[in-house]
Amino acid sequence: MIELWRGCVNAWECDELGHLNVRFYLARASEALANLAEAAGLNPIQRADALATIAPQSLHIRFLAEARPGAPLYIEGGFTAIEAATADILLVMRHSGTGQPAASFRIRVGHAAPDTLEAFAWPNRFADAARALTVETPDFAAPRGLTDRPGNRPASMSAADALDLTTIGRGRLGQHEIDAFGWMRAEFLLGRVSDSVTNFASAFPEEWDMHAGEPTANIGSALLECVIHVHRWPRAGDGYAIRSGLKSAGSKVRNIVHWVLEPATGKPWWTMEGVAAPMDLDQRKLAVIDAETQAKVEAAVVAGIEA
Repeated sequence: MIELWRGCVNAWECDELGHLNVRFYLARASEALANLAEAAGLNPIQRADALATIAPQSLHIRFLAEARPGAPLYIEGGFTAIEAATADILLVMRHSGTGQPAASFRIRVGHAAPDTLEAFAWPNRFADAARALTVETPDFAAPRGLTDRPGNRPASMSAADALDLTTIGRGRLGQHEIDAFGWMRAEFLLGRVSDSVTNFASAFPEEWDMHAGEPTANIGSALLECVIHVHRWPRAGDGYAIRSGLKSAGSKVRNIVHWVLEPATGKPWWTMEGVAAPMDLDQRKLAVIDAETQAKVEAAVVAGIEA
């Protein structure tokens, strides 16, 4: 693997859990992705005058170790597969001091026209350069609690209503979330969900108790792994609603599905499944769940929901 990014965790990028918020993992990965593209012979893919860019189509991310304020980090990576107009990319974020993996990213991308994001063939100069940057996927980056495949049930507002999915967030995308081509930046695939998930009371009743004034412990919800499927990319001013359902609830982790939909049409922008767990913020470890809470969570599972 080659080094593609190096920096640190800024305090203002950390959330109520005291560590780097998930959106900034993806923001750093987006920088690394652009550097990998340049190393493979492409012109800068994020400049406003670019004639081609790279658009993520699906992402699998594992969060492997906390990154606290001030922590030095770096990202290395390469290509794991190359096709006519798409490629599979592996990125690994590591703690600089120890080399310990902090996160892994497996991203399928398309070589895309900036104005439409429609995929078209890679230039001839790309293939040889990219093959020289081929890497193997380490075991820690492989899916553990998820599958890469999209679900069979199409996401839509009517399907969300039929499943009685909870609305955990809604709003409009702002200019500050938009890239040089007018599309939403990739980090907000996680950012907008992260901003809203605390409203998902039935999936995390322990955390909701704190906001309802009945805290039993200092609890937050931590994302351990996720898969994101991009259906369409929104632009500034586009509206969204996040409809969410609990897919399963084990003794330690919970699988949650989020459908991020366009209210005006009911069509999906992107869908996501995450493996999350309640975290004891005082002890910095996964929380122990009592039987009563576990029963509540299991009762909230939505049969048939898929990302």
